[in-house]
Amino acid sequence: MENSTVLTPQYPDFGALLESVRENGRRMQESAERYYKEQAERDAKWKAEQAERDAKWKAEQAEREAEREARMERISRENNKAIKEMKNVFTTEWGRLIEALCKPAAFKLFKKEGIEIDRIYEGIHKAKEDGQDVMEIDVALCDTSVAVIVEVKTRCGKHDIDYFLSQMEHCKEYYKEFADKKLLVAVAAISFDTGAVKYAHKKGVYVLKLTGEETFTLSAPNNPKAF
Repeated sequence: MENSTVLTPQYPDFGALLESVRENGRRMQESAERYYKEQAERDAKWKAEQAERDAKWKAEQAEREAEREARMERISRENNKAIKEMKNVFTTEWGRLIEALCKPAAFKLFKKEGIEIDRIYEGIHKAKEDGQDVMEIDVALCDTSVAVIVEVKTRCGKHDIDYFLSQMEHCKEYYKEFADKKLLVAVAAISFDTGAVKYAHKKGVYVLKLTGEETFTLSAPNNPKAF
């Protein structure tokens, strides 16, 4: 008689299976939480580093901008100083040139006006006790009784004429050598502002105007101002 095998049905352990599923779920939850925590930490670290980089870049940018502004301000000051120095040199040299051209021309032109000039002075300074210049005579044309005081400018305006006349009010006080002379006044310039020549004549001032190469013309006021 043949041996027969009896198969007994196997039933799964649902309790163990449920516990295994639960354990896997816990592990997956822990893994997800750990991932999200690490991701949040990475994000926070990246944001902190990015904020630090941004702050550093802004600080460097502000420093570069401050350096640029300081450099531009320094360059501007240096340029202004250089321009001022150039202007002063230009004005001084032009003034000297006009004075050099004016002297012989004024000598001849005022001789024609009947003033017997026998002496010419130039660049005369007078100072107060504190050492500050109060008046400078550019050119003075003199004879025994009359002196023509010439103010030399590169460009002459009405305000220059007014200032010159205000200085002339004290000329005899500053220059004792002119105290007994009749003082006439003249302005010499390369160019005059609009209306300045007419204004000078109205104020009794002679006008010497450079009209060509080394050539001056003299125009006289109807009533010359005398000090």
